[in-house]
Amino acid sequence: MKKIFILLVVAIASCTSSNKKVVFLGDSITQNAVINSEEFKGFISLLGENLDQNTELIGKGVGGDKVSDLLTRYRNDVIKLNPDMVFIYIGINDVWHKYDSGTGTDIDLYENGLRQIIYDIKDNGIEVILCTPTVIGENKGNFTLVNQFKDIEKMEIMNNDLDDYSDVIRKLSKEFDTKLLDLRKIFMQYISENNPENKSKGVLTTDGVHLNNFGSKLIANEMIKYID
Repeated sequence: MKKIFILLVVAIASCTSSNKKVVFLGDSITQNAVINSEEFKGFISLLGENLDQNTELIGKGVGGDKVSDLLTRYRNDVIKLNPDMVFIYIGINDVWHKYDSGTGTDIDLYENGLRQIIYDIKDNGIEVILCTPTVIGENKGNFTLVNQFKDIEKMEIMNNDLDDYSDVIRKLSKEFDTKLLDLRKIFMQYISENNPENKSKGVLTTDGVHLNNFGSKLIANEMIKYID
């Protein structure tokens, strides 16, 4: 009887001490998410403060990355780490860079690249949470990002692209039966309710793309629902 009791204690202890590993795969928005300073706390840092110590959070964001870049590194940055789950948050540069430098991603390549990434990650038993891209500019009208001016017409085209690329994420989520974090919808709703002055930045971002503390908290509050 004593031996059985000891075995039960060991089994319970091993279950309670098992770690959950979560990877965040993305671009500079995800890269900045590990920042933990007096001025700014990224959403990964915020999550770390609100999850138990048995949850390991690993940021794998690289500035400027698009889907084509993720294709070169997702095996090393996700599969080889053998996490329990991965948040895939990509798409801003795939749209933005088309209109700034001509190096963005056509929507069919965006979809097919993500399809390969999702398939391989799920095939390795890792849970996938897909995130829609958020915003390029928080206003309706002219916008300047990194000294690149965009008139109203070009901004409308970019926003339509963001909607279309978000639809790709929603489609792939259904196709692969993944969880979906619809950040585009969440951000657009928040901005519509909290940007009466039609500011191009400063509501959820510092520059129209990269998160400020409010944007970081908003994402952390949504992501924790999928982890906790």
